[in-house]
Amino acid sequence: MTRHPQTRPVSTVRATLARHAMCLPGDHLLVALSGGADSMALLHILHRLAPELGITLSVAHLNHGIRGEAADRDQLFSQRATEDLSLACVTHTVDVPALARRAGTGLEEAARNARYAFLHEVALSCGARRIAVGHHKGDMAEQLLLNLLRGSGLKGLGAMEPVTADGIIRPLVDLSKDDLAAWLKAEGIGHVTDDSNSDTAYTRNRVRHRLLPMLETEFNPSAVDTLARTAALLREEEGWLREMTESLYTDCRISEEEGHLTLSIPTLSRLHPAAQNRVLRRSVEALCGSTRTLSAAHVQSLSKLLSQGQPGHFVDLSRGLRGILTRGGLHLTTETGSLRHTRPNLLSEVPPFCYTVDRPEPGHPRTLGIEETGDTLTVGWTSAPGTIPSSRNANRVFIDPSAIAFPLTVRNHRPGDRFRPEGGSGSRKIGRFFSDCGVEAAHRSRIPLVLSKNAVIWVAGYRLDGAATPPPPGAPALELVLCRQKKG
Repeated sequence: MTRHPQTRPVSTVRATLARHAMCLPGDHLLVALSGGADSMALLHILHRLAPELGITLSVAHLNHGIRGEAADRDQLFSQRATEDLSLACVTHTVDVPALARRAGTGLEEAARNARYAFLHEVALSCGARRIAVGHHKGDMAEQLLLNLLRGSGLKGLGAMEPVTADGIIRPLVDLSKDDLAAWLKAEGIGHVTDDSNSDTAYTRNRVRHRLLPMLETEFNPSAVDTLARTAALLREEEGWLREMTESLYTDCRISEEEGHLTLSIPTLSRLHPAAQNRVLRRSVEALCGSTRTLSAAHVQSLSKLLSQGQPGHFVDLSRGLRGILTRGGLHLTTETGSLRHTRPNLLSEVPPFCYTVDRPEPGHPRTLGIEETGDTLTVGWTSAPGTIPSSRNANRVFIDPSAIAFPLTVRNHRPGDRFRPEGGSGSRKIGRFFSDCGVEAAHRSRIPLVLSKNAVIWVAGYRLDGAATPPPPGAPALELVLCRQKKG
């Protein structure tokens, strides 16, 4: 048996509130009221249910400063409607066109941002745990279509969450616009009409007034119900996948700090492409707080960097976000606001530097601080150990005093530099040596070279020159120790 139109919307909202745990007894809710049909239905239904549910209400209305006298009329109507219910109402006027110009966004986005900022501010001031907005089943269908046309993924196709992490609730999601209009008429509740909702210059209005009616007329008379139901199913799928993504993200994450996140390349590369894309999006969300400005093309460019890029390659994404590939991982960094001057020095070449080191006195080693890199080099006399270790990738080496002459020169790489790597068969360009060792081009300027009589005797941390012969065990030796700047 069909319920009377005067009772069905109220019982439907009651069930929706319970199913999604939208509120608890004792909660204070803030109702977003525009004065239009949807928000007026929301206000009156919640007001009717409030004693039964043990909740209290406040109301907020934002005048966007777009529609002149019509907007002022809506504001006055909302205030009077709230007074009739003996509820507190907070109103505010904001110049959305000016906000849009300053932010470089469209009117719709600027209005949305201003509206939600205002609602959260009022909710905080009045102690409301949740903010109720008037989106209904038709809005869900429209949002699915809009996001589909934009090329959205599963999350976008789920349209709008009935309950969001920041406290927004949508009690009308199981009702259609016709349901609400019939209920308002039966109850004798008035509302205002916003003429801008008919302006097909806006994409959403074209979807509402052209695309949806065409789908209902030519394909499925229940298109709105079907699309809203599909969005709900996709939200469930998205919730399950979100839990799986969180686990994969934890597995892939090497480190995370303000403005800098590092992911494991081997772990990421083993993932299915769909899982990999989700982890990349989750990483951007962790770094930036949201993925609002991250498009599918951005994610694809990160995936391409991961699969085809070489160490030292990078891609610039949206609003200061950069992906950098190194042998240490896939780095995501930001360069916005206070972080503009703190981006990790992953790709920055250091300027040319050149220092000299005089002969140390016995028992008094000399320590050189390399200002450009933060590294230090210590040169001193010692006795050679019984077994001289290989200089391959070593930060500590021993050289026969007869093989060198002071003062030593310490500088970074210059074009044309050559040496004969210890254990090698001949002379090599140091640039080619770096390449074979997998040193990214942008990092090569950070590596100190130690020279004696204008000849490279040590590529510090990598290899001695073959002429820098080691001393016999127990004999006097020159000990060189490189101490690298600690990262992070």
